[in-house]
Amino acid sequence: MYAKSGRAVQVNPLNEVVLSTDDQGATSFMLVGCRAWDTVSEDLRPRCFSLVETDRPGWYVRHGGFFLRVDPEPENSSPSYDADSSFIYWARKFYPGYYSLESVNYPDHYVRSFADGRLGIALNTDTTEFHDTASFMMSGYSAIGNLFLL
Repeated sequence: MYAKSGRAVQVNPLNEVVLSTDDQGATSFMLVGCRAWDTVSEDLRPRCFSLVETDRPGWYVRHGGFFLRVDPEPENSSPSYDADSSFIYWARKFYPGYYSLESVNYPDHYVRSFADGRLGIALNTDTTEFHDTASFMMSGYSAIGNLFLL
């Protein structure tokens, strides 16, 4: 996964989801079934996914304190964990050829990159800066059954 800026999205040693300093070292993620499926309206269910780090099965991308991180699936699933790790996938939301991820539990809040390189969710301000930082591209994705590797 790459930001519109061309920088790779990766997981750092603190399990934060961040932009790399260049276009190298992207972390691979799998789009899997939406953990908060039952809380999403029927018309959005086909677009709802959760992301798992491919090198660590069971480690989900989720937001906590509005910043993204990768955390292991808890032994006892909780509604907040499920909602924090579920996103609505929008192709061409802001730009052709790019996609955006909207938070399930914070409508109109999208995954975006911040000046410090961290990724998090923020309210759509409908500005060029927001659209640029909330647009991502897939590189080298492949389909395996119903899973997509980003």
